[in-house]
Amino acid sequence: MVFERRYHKNLAMSLADKRDLLRGRDVLAVWMYEPGRRRRLIGESYGTPVEDVLAEEDDEGKADLRRFEGCRALYVYSTTILQRYEGQGFGKILKAYVLGRAFEAGYQWVVGHAKEGASVTLNRFFGAKLRRRHVNWSDTGDAYRFYELKLRSPARGSARRRTHATLFRSGEKLKEVI
Repeated sequence: MVFERRYHKNLAMSLADKRDLLRGRDVLAVWMYEPGRRRRLIGESYGTPVEDVLAEEDDEGKADLRRFEGCRALYVYSTTILQRYEGQGFGKILKAYVLGRAFEAGYQWVVGHAKEGASVTLNRFFGAKLRRRHVNWSDTGDAYRFYELKLRSPARGSARRRTHATLFRSGEKLKEVI
């Protein structure tokens, strides 16, 4: 539960809760490791279909998700890089890989609630649109923004497609060490 230490106690999941979440249908989960024998963890990202989040007891942020009910939308709970690896581009590699996997799995949207600062910046880098601002997300005292990112197949031969391919190749390198 090394990643849970990065979060406010109101957001950290217990091991049992995380296991239950990750056992769900159509869950997407990725862990990034250092290459080599020691295989130290660098980052993680995981998400579930929006319908699963809407079925949870906690009402926080559900109003943001209702319009995605019935769509192929992945709610990303977390894209986290451990502090010692921050600022080295691993967040972009991990997010690019997750977006590629979501697209391959048939998702049309990736949505979530990102803490203002680096997390919002990361999602905006990939073209996410920022929506509602939550000034005190889950009583943490931190502001979070709801974001939505439409996954689409770029036009053949476009600059956008070449950029996506380059980012995905970075993700493929990641895939080799997972």
